[in-house]
Amino acid sequence: MARRGAQAVAVAVVLALLGVLIWDVAHQSGGKVARAVDKGEIVVAPPFTRHRVDTNGTLSLASLRGKVVVLNFWQSYCAPCTEEARTLAEGYRRWAGRDVVFLGVDEQDLRSPALKFMQRFGITYPIVADNLSLTGHYGVTGYPETFFIDRRGRVVPPHIVGPASRKKLDEGIRKALGT
Repeated sequence: MARRGAQAVAVAVVLALLGVLIWDVAHQSGGKVARAVDKGEIVVAPPFTRHRVDTNGTLSLASLRGKVVVLNFWQSYCAPCTEEARTLAEGYRRWAGRDVVFLGVDEQDLRSPALKFMQRFGITYPIVADNLSLTGHYGVTGYPETFFIDRRGRVVPPHIVGPASRKKLDEGIRKALGT
C-alpha cells in the first residue's frame, strides 16, 4: 500500500514538473501565438514538419495550405483529452470534404499508447508527434488545446483551452473559413 502511495506521489511530481516546463517554454520567447490570438489578433502560424503517428512519413503544415486546419494538441494519458476525443473525431467526419483538415499533435507519447488512444476514440485524421517544441511556439499551456489556421496559414481567434465542445469547434472553423 505504501508503495502505491509513493508511486502516486512520484507521478504527481513528474506531472507538476512537466506543467512547469510547459508553462516556462510557452512564456519565454515562444508562445506569442496563443497570447496574440487570445487578444483577437491574427498571426502567421509557425511552420513545422513532424513525424506522423498514424502512418509512416512526415507531414508539414505548409502541405495543408489552402485548407482550414484545426490544430489540436493532446496526450493519450490526459483526462480532458479523452473528454474531447470523440467530439474531435465526429467534427472531422462532419467537416470532411469542406476544405477543413483536422491535425492532432501528440505530445510526449510513445507511439503505442497514442495509436491505442486513436483507435479507442475512432480518430482517423492525421496525427503528428512532438516533444514540446511546438507547444513553445504556439504557447500551449495545457492539454488539450486547439488552434484554427485559415487557408492562408494564419492562426485566427478563437483559441480553445481545454476540451472543445461541438459548438466552439464549429465556431472556430467557420471563423477560419471566413477570413
